[in-house]
Amino acid sequence: MKTKRELIVLAGILLIGIIARIIKFDDPAFVLDTVAFSRLGKNFVEYGRYTFGENYNMGVFFPPGYPLFIGLLNLIVKDLFVSAKLISLISSSLTMVLSYLIGKELYDREAGLFAAFVYALYPVILMVSVDAYSDALFFCFLLLSIYLFLISLKKDNYFMSALIGISLAATYLTRPEGQFLLLLPLLQIFGVFSDKFSFNRKYLFKTAFIFLIFGLIISPYMLFLKNYTGKFSPTGKANISILLGELSDEREYHEVVNSPDNLYDRAAFALTKDKSELQGWNRRENRSLKEYILKDPITFAKRYQKNVLREIKTLNKLLIPILLPFFFAFFNREMFRKRIRLIFIIFPLLFFFMYPMFIIIEKQTLLIVVFLIYFSSGGFSNSQQAVSDLINYYGLEKNRALQFAGNNIKFLIVFILVLSSMSYLKYSKFDNSPDTVEHKRAGIFLKESVNAEYEKLNIMSARPYVSYYCDARFTMLPYANSRDVINFGKLHNVDYIVIDKRLLGMWDYYDELINMQEHLPGVEMVYEDKSPELIRLFKIKKD
Repeated sequence: MKTKRELIVLAGILLIGIIARIIKFDDPAFVLDTVAFSRLGKNFVEYGRYTFGENYNMGVFFPPGYPLFIGLLNLIVKDLFVSAKLISLISSSLTMVLSYLIGKELYDREAGLFAAFVYALYPVILMVSVDAYSDALFFCFLLLSIYLFLISLKKDNYFMSALIGISLAATYLTRPEGQFLLLLPLLQIFGVFSDKFSFNRKYLFKTAFIFLIFGLIISPYMLFLKNYTGKFSPTGKANISILLGELSDEREYHEVVNSPDNLYDRAAFALTKDKSELQGWNRRENRSLKEYILKDPITFAKRYQKNVLREIKTLNKLLIPILLPFFFAFFNREMFRKRIRLIFIIFPLLFFFMYPMFIIIEKQTLLIVVFLIYFSSGGFSNSQQAVSDLINYYGLEKNRALQFAGNNIKFLIVFILVLSSMSYLKYSKFDNSPDTVEHKRAGIFLKESVNAEYEKLNIMSARPYVSYYCDARFTMLPYANSRDVINFGKLHNVDYIVIDKRLLGMWDYYDELINMQEHLPGVEMVYEDKSPELIRLFKIKKD
C-alpha cells in the first residue's frame, strides 16, 4: 500500500513537472548555441558530416551528443528548433524519475520524492528544461551514470561496468564536464564508497574495463578535435574559456560579452595579422592553460579570488529554493555513515574550485546546485527531527508556534520551493534572450527570393540567425572595417553579408558597415528592415 501511494505521488510530481515545462515551452531562447546544435545535428545525421561554419567549424566547440539527438528527432518532427526543445523536455522528464531513484538510494523514499519534486519545479532547471541547450540532456546522462554506479556497488559485474562506461561517454559527449565522473570508479578502487577503505584489485580490472568502453566510444570525437586543434584535447572550448578568463577581471560573463567597449568582440572577432582568420577562433593558435596560470600568477590569484566571490553570490541566489533543507542536512549525524553520499559533496566542491579559474556563468554554476539537490534531500527527510532537536536544545518545548512549525516543517519547505520558483520565473532575467524577429524576416526573404538549395548560399554575420532561417552556410563576421570584411568574405566565398543594429550597434565600425555600399564598389544592398531593429543584407558582387 505504501509503495502504491508512493508511485501515485511520483506520478503527480511528473505530471506537475511536465505541465510546467509545457507552459514554458514556447518561451524564446534562440541563441547561437541553438543554431549550432541544431544545424550540426542535421548535418551529422542527414549528411554524415559534423560541420557547421565556413571559417570555423562549430563542431569543435560543441560536442556531438546533443546535436545527434536533435538530428534524429528532426527526421520525424521536421523542425530543428522544436526538435531541440523537445529533446530537452523529454530528457528533463526522465531526470525527474532518476532524481527519485537516486534520492531513494541515498536516503529513503521521502528524500527521493522530494528530489524529484525539486527537479520538477526548481526554477532555473525548469528554464533549461525547455531551452535548446545541452544542459537538460547532460543532467539526464549525468544522473543516469551516477545511478548506475550506485547500483554497481551492490550488483558488481562486467555488464554493469559496460553500462557505466557507455553512460559516462554519453555524458562527456554532451558536455565536457562529464569526464570528471571517471573519478567515481577510480576512487572506488580504494573503497572510498564502500564500508571500509581498502585496495580492491578485482575492481581495478572493472575500472579498466569502464575506461576501455569510455575510450572506444569517445575516440572518434577525440580524433576529430585532434584534426582541428593539432593536439589531443578533451574539449574544443579551451581557447575561448581562457580568453574569457583573461577578460573577466572586474566583470561577470554577460558584462564581458555585452560590454559597451566591445571588449570581448575586439579580442575574439578581430582578424589575425594575415587577415585570414579570427583571433579567438584561430585553429593555428592553441592557448596554454599552464601559461594562463603561471604567466602572471599574482594576477591569476586575484582574478580567481574575485571569481570565487562571484560564484558564492550566484550560489546564494540559486540555493534560495532549497536553502532550508540544505541547512537541515548538516544536522544529520548519520549523514556520511553511507559513504556513497560523499559523491554529492566531492563533485560540488570540485566544480566550485574549478569554475573560478575562468569566468562565472550562472547556467554553468547550476551544475553545482544539481548535486546539492540530493544533499538537501537528506536534509528534507531529516528536517522534522532537526527542528525538534533545535527546539529541545534551546528549551523551547512549550512554544506552540515553534512546535507547530516543527510539525509542519516539510510543508513549509515545499511552500518556500513553490513560492520562490514562481517569483524567480517572473522576475529573473536568466536566459532572457530577445526574439530576433528581424533576422527571421531577412532569412525568409533570402529563402524566398534566391530559392537556393540547402547550404548552397554562404551568409556572413555576427550570429548565424539569418543563415538558419534560409538554410545557408555560415561564416563569422570579423571585427573589422568594411574593406577587410569584404575581402574576408571573398576569401571564404561569402554570398551575403548581414549587418544589424541589434548585434553590431556598439561596434567601432558599425556606421561604416551599415552603409558599406556607399564606400566600396564590391557590394550592393539587397534588403533593409528598419523595425524593430535596423538590419541590412549586402550581396558581394562576384569578380
